[in-house]
Amino acid sequence: MMVAPPTRLLGVLLSLLVCTSSPAQEVADDEVATVPGLSSLQTDWWAYFEGSREELLPRVELFLDNSGVQIAELAPQNQETGEAILAAVRDNLTAYVALLDDVELKPQELPPPAVNYAIDDLLGLAAVARAARSETDEERLEVEREQRTFNGASRRRDAAFKAYVDAADGDERWLAALRLVQARSAQAIAERRLALLTQRYERSTAYADAAAERVELARDRLATTADEADLDELRNRVSDREADVEDAQESLRAAQIAASGLEFDTEQGRSQQRLQQQGLLAAEIDLALAQTWLAQGEAQLRWTELALDRGADTTALGAQMLAWSEFVRSVDQRAPEWQRETEDELLAVQSANRDGLDRASRRLLDQRVGTAQEAFAELGQLDDAVADLRLLMTVVDNAAREYEGAFKSWLASMSRKAKTAYIRVSGLTDVTLFSVGETPVTGADIVRVLLILLVAMLLSRGIRHAIRRVDSGESSGTQASLYTVGRLTHYTIIIFALFIALSSIGLNFSNLALVAGALSVGIGFGLQSIVNNFVSGLIILFEHSLRVGDYIELDNGLTGTVKAINVRSTLINTNDNIDIVVPNSEFVTTRLTNWTLAERILRVRIPFGVAYGSDKELVKQAALEAAAEVPYTLTHMKDREPDVWLVEFGDNSLNFLLLVWVNRQGARRPTRSRSAYLWALESKLTEYGIEIPFPQRDLHLRSGWPQAQTSSLTDVESVPDHSPQSTAAEQ
Repeated sequence: MMVAPPTRLLGVLLSLLVCTSSPAQEVADDEVATVPGLSSLQTDWWAYFEGSREELLPRVELFLDNSGVQIAELAPQNQETGEAILAAVRDNLTAYVALLDDVELKPQELPPPAVNYAIDDLLGLAAVARAARSETDEERLEVEREQRTFNGASRRRDAAFKAYVDAADGDERWLAALRLVQARSAQAIAERRLALLTQRYERSTAYADAAAERVELARDRLATTADEADLDELRNRVSDREADVEDAQESLRAAQIAASGLEFDTEQGRSQQRLQQQGLLAAEIDLALAQTWLAQGEAQLRWTELALDRGADTTALGAQMLAWSEFVRSVDQRAPEWQRETEDELLAVQSANRDGLDRASRRLLDQRVGTAQEAFAELGQLDDAVADLRLLMTVVDNAAREYEGAFKSWLASMSRKAKTAYIRVSGLTDVTLFSVGETPVTGADIVRVLLILLVAMLLSRGIRHAIRRVDSGESSGTQASLYTVGRLTHYTIIIFALFIALSSIGLNFSNLALVAGALSVGIGFGLQSIVNNFVSGLIILFEHSLRVGDYIELDNGLTGTVKAINVRSTLINTNDNIDIVVPNSEFVTTRLTNWTLAERILRVRIPFGVAYGSDKELVKQAALEAAAEVPYTLTHMKDREPDVWLVEFGDNSLNFLLLVWVNRQGARRPTRSRSAYLWALESKLTEYGIEIPFPQRDLHLRSGWPQAQTSSLTDVESVPDHSPQSTAAEQ
């Protein structure tokens, strides 16, 4: 590929700026009149094709004539390509010039607003507003499609320009320039169409908004000139529509019977079955449409009664409003399904191969197409009818509010909302969530199970609370027994409630062998630890080796008070007020120290030593006085008095042992109580001048060390030693 010279590249870049800009640059008349030279396009070459239709017609003809002459100068192998591109350019420019005519879009206007509107006028305006909104939606889709077309044309224009920049001089460059003209003209067509469609869409949107506002105005200015004869006519209309609903119900039953048969042995039988099913769907739509028209007639009758103040029953009206609301909601739920099934039927018929079919089979296909198309038409009528019914419901609601007063209408509205919520929740509870065997389980079944378990939990909680009130002030053994009774009662109530709840949803527990087998498999694979801890908890409760309130110590050094014995674990509260959860199996399989199992008091041993030569009786007196000062010490209790024993002649001291029986508080805090006794002992021994010795050693130095070490040792020995042993050695 040849590289374009710098001057030509500069001109091409300037052309790019011109091409990519949306608004056309204004140029002088003499410049516009200059036909673009395809061998070297100028920066403002597209300005030649801008202007009014009268100005562009001769320019386009001149450009096409010049281009046709230049094609004759191309190489023979490029002339055919040039003629094809030029033909496409001619078509694009012709279409572009045709779009330049100013299209005057006359604004759509509604008739002047009236002072009062009747119900039929309101429904007519509502139909106009729906049609206008539908037209606006269609035009919006057209604008979006044209926007995508314009974006694609812009990308193709950019690609053509790049090809023009990269093209070599000569025929290649001339053809690339012609392709650029083709792409740029296509972009101009898309741009012009997009502008016209956008203008039309904006006009339609303004008209649709005005129609919607007119509907609101008509609803506010709604009035009636009806009399008793008109009321009779409305009642007769309601009766006729009730008859239409009955006829539609009969047709639906007949369609259900016709569609109940299955004949899939032949292709014609399957087609006939599909026709019957589509007929059933059409019958359902007919019934919904008849019921909607009936509701419209009832709403018009109720509004007329309210407007004429003919003793309307507001209570019955509230029930009717609720029924209308639920009917509209049911139609909104079913309509998408009907739409989807009808579309599937049309697609299936259109994709069916008619080759080799007999007349009967083709007639069946035509009948299926006709039935589906009728269903589509009725679905459109149903949408309009439901929209009218919603509008009438709003009108009736406003009239009832004015008739009853603000407060009563508010109460009626809240009552309807509450009933609506109840109906919808009840509808959800009837939905099958899953099945257990042949038994479907609905939301109501789940709610019933939860309620049974909740009642069982509340009952168990009340019984345990009563048991806790009974055991206050009793002995420790009685408290433990009552706690065991409470826990077993809780387990029993929950188990029975679980069986009752599961039986209420249809589970059969008669075959206990299968249940036990499934349970044993579950235990063997994943529930061993849980069952082990549960059984261990039962053993603890029945054995009474561990009770709530006991102070315990495990082999791992954990100490604390038992707060609760649960299904899987036991809760231990340490002296630092930290709750630790311990599996029940650890209390059964490992060694446990229960400091308060039999009694709530225990004896602690406090060892201490005094110097040789101390008065033993004085030491005993000091130790007993120290024990008496500690609040944990039990006093005035037979065979539970503190005592002091001389237990050993130690290396440096006479070793004694202070034995003290402590109360419940001291037993629960062994470290704290030991610290209190040591504190009191040290104070009393100091008070009586009794020395507490510490280990002492004599230092013997070996001779024969080097002189440097000897001098160092001499310095050390020169330091006076005031210890008793050194003094005795000197003496």
